[in-house]
Amino acid sequence: MVSSKVAIVGAGPAGISTAVQLKRYKINSLIFEKDKIGGLVENAHRIENTMLFPEGISGKMFVKILEDYVKKYDIDIIYEEVKKVKMTKNFVIVTEKGRYEFEYLVIATGTRPKKLPFEGIKYHITEINPCDKLLIIGGGDIAFDYALSARKMCKDITILYRSTIKALPILVDEVIERGITVVKGEIKSIKNHIAHTSIGKIEFDEILGAIGRIPNVEIVEDIASSRMFIIGDAKNGVYRQTSLAIADGVKTGMKIWRMMRYGNFEGNW
Repeated sequence: MVSSKVAIVGAGPAGISTAVQLKRYKINSLIFEKDKIGGLVENAHRIENTMLFPEGISGKMFVKILEDYVKKYDIDIIYEEVKKVKMTKNFVIVTEKGRYEFEYLVIATGTRPKKLPFEGIKYHITEINPCDKLLIIGGGDIAFDYALSARKMCKDITILYRSTIKALPILVDEVIERGITVVKGEIKSIKNHIAHTSIGKIEFDEILGAIGRIPNVEIVEDIASSRMFIIGDAKNGVYRQTSLAIADGVKTGMKIWRMMRYGNFEGNW
């Protein structure tokens, strides 16, 4: 069993910013990541509210910046999926390849998609193949951002939303300007690449669900500890923003340092 001070689960904006802030205090951490740096942010059409990029920045470019930070600060990442977390005196992280023990645990695992009760729906933009007709189900930021990201892959894109459009007006305006169809209706069934909806039949080659997301925190649902921090999109509910995830990470790094030094968040200045 390997022992260390701080474990971070997730190498997205929240996890990376936590590790960077800890490094500034000369505190090493170990990040567990099941896939790759950046998480879902890589697929963002454009990130506009981090305040450092007035013209916005693509998700892919943002991930490149995260990778540069990882390299500059020599942050350790182990590419293993965390299967379970146990709480004894410390936190014990279990993966398929080993067990690791830590005094502090940061959960920066983001979210997972809400599912629709129909077969054949995909939930990640990277799963979509180039096509003539793409149907996107949802009315929030993710649905509209996916539509903009898919323009280079699919010729005819339709967004079907059930009740109200919840996406940012700036996203809605851009979608409409790009000639993407937006219609109100409810999906009833799917068969043979035809969605039967409350407004009629909609043919599609690919169908993408984007009806919302839920925190991806199952591995620690039964654990409560002042030395565990759930941050970023995994904590922020409807306030899922890259800038907030970064801020969460910085603040969490500061909190851990203060706990190590003073035994609590407040301490002495």
